[in-house]
Amino acid sequence: MSVSHLWLGLLSSVVVFVVCLSGATYSFKTQIQELLNYDVVFSRDSKGDDFVSINVLQNQFESEGLLITSITIPETTSRNILVTYKDQSDEDGHFYVDPENGKIIGASSRSAGDFFNLMKQIHKELLLGKVGKQIVGASILIFVVLLTSGLVLWFPKKTTQLKKGLTIKWSAKLPRVIYDLHNTLGFYTFILLLFISFTGLYVSYSWVKSGIIVSLGGVAVLSENSSEAAKAEMSNVFASFLDDVIDSQSDKQKVLKEISLDSLLSDVNLKLPYKAITILDFPTEEEAYYHITKINQENLLKAILPDDIEYTKDGEFKSLHKFTDQPLHKQFTAISLPLHTGEIMGLPGIILYFIATLIAASMPVTGILIWVRKL
Repeated sequence: MSVSHLWLGLLSSVVVFVVCLSGATYSFKTQIQELLNYDVVFSRDSKGDDFVSINVLQNQFESEGLLITSITIPETTSRNILVTYKDQSDEDGHFYVDPENGKIIGASSRSAGDFFNLMKQIHKELLLGKVGKQIVGASILIFVVLLTSGLVLWFPKKTTQLKKGLTIKWSAKLPRVIYDLHNTLGFYTFILLLFISFTGLYVSYSWVKSGIIVSLGGVAVLSENSSEAAKAEMSNVFASFLDDVIDSQSDKQKVLKEISLDSLLSDVNLKLPYKAITILDFPTEEEAYYHITKINQENLLKAILPDDIEYTKDGEFKSLHKFTDQPLHKQFTAISLPLHTGEIMGLPGIILYFIATLIAASMPVTGILIWVRKL
């Protein structure tokens, strides 16, 4: 097994190193972008917890000839409200506004977007398009095998040797320290790296996505061999989808009239009674409803879980989709990306994933050094 572990490691080492390093770099995209634009993102003179009227914001933007498309209201007044809009030439834009008085602070001007987009493309496909995506996917599969075989190789034959496998002997010579770093850090991050790998495979391969969805009670892509139960479920899903499309088309014909957004948000807070980041998306030509998402973190791990609610153009309640009420496969689909990046647990999760991916990036390096030492 040690020989196959060695050669598989050499085969995937460069790709694993590049993918993990670019992923670790990309993980702090939001935090870095916000720091670059600190003066407009964060509120300077927050004095309380009372937010400005959303109706006032809407009137203010409309008086400037700007059509609001989305409003993101932070959990507290320590951050500014983000308003996105379309101007009279149908160009997209955004402003941050003071959460207490509605004064426009400005737009984010400093951006590292091009750099992070580059990191994302390297992470997903090595800048090689579809071929690169397949190379990354195959390397992740090999990495999963390496993690499993590495755990088997790490496992001590005698319980008296267990402590040796759990610690790094810093006082030893460099080759021994490198060996301990490879084995010990690999053991401590095994579960997390395996999870990150599987969620990465979920994105890379449709058969992995289907397998995970089916294992969580969902239905995969239908084929001639699909079970009657699966076909029946898909038929029900399609029927429900068709009803939604018909309702949506009917609602699109309605004229967008003046409604009280404050009343709308008050109703949202009655149905979802907790403080949270709230995202209000306005109806468009393609979308007939007001779509509101509240980011629920009232759980043991403070995980970021989205609850969604919809209203018609007339302000009538349409539907409520609580994350906890959704079947497992829909829950996983909704949070698969933040699960992969660690964002599901906010900044602590991102830091934890950052450390784990850095360790993963170091494994090919320490592994090669160990291999060279044995030559």
